[in-house]
Amino acid sequence: MHKLFLAILLLILLPLSVVTAQETKTKSTPVSVNSTNGKLICELAPSNTSIEFIGTHVGDKPKPRLGGFKKFKGQVEIADGKPVALNLDMEITSIWTEFDNLTKHLMNADFFEANKFPKSKFESSSIKISKDGNCTIQGKLTLHGVEGDFEFPAKYQSTDQGFLLTSEFKLDRTKFGMTKMTEGVEAAVSVSMSIGKPTKGVKSKTGNGSDASEKKSSLDDSKIEGDKVTISLPAMT
Repeated sequence: MHKLFLAILLLILLPLSVVTAQETKTKSTPVSVNSTNGKLICELAPSNTSIEFIGTHVGDKPKPRLGGFKKFKGQVEIADGKPVALNLDMEITSIWTEFDNLTKHLMNADFFEANKFPKSKFESSSIKISKDGNCTIQGKLTLHGVEGDFEFPAKYQSTDQGFLLTSEFKLDRTKFGMTKMTEGVEAAVSVSMSIGKPTKGVKSKTGNGSDASEKKSSLDDSKIEGDKVTISLPAMT
């Protein structure tokens, strides 16, 4: 009877422990904001920010493929607790995926042509603030050698501890010259950015980072329904 009671108790507590672990894992750490030349600046780096994407195949079997960037730098300018400017420079050659062959394929002429276009950048022109910490960031995106107008939604928090931001959006790669392989790979790519959560495999300044051996990331909770990808971003705490 005693053993039966322990077994039942274990069955009850185990799911709770899993939920607690997942909640702890998805927490983000505010990134410090410092005064630089009279401006309040939040410095972005792989140690405190993650930029990830999910590409899917055309048809009934999307086979989502997770990837991201290991090397980038940027800044968010803060005024009155709100983001007023954002810029980001990424090294395309730092792409990672869960499959070595896929990583190499993405860098060749079918997609990014990393040897020809090794850099990508975004510079905001305006940030429109709405209610409840939401905003729309507008600016110029340079990708695959093509510069174009681009905007994306984001949710931010600015506190005494620092700054947090999460964003998810779709990027149509064909608008930036990546028009190959559209018969097999969807043109729209799901992109996620999280300021406050380090890039996979990179240790944060506070010692909190992801294990490079892990296959999970801020897009772990993505769900596939047909050819639609739904992304659950990490909670901001």
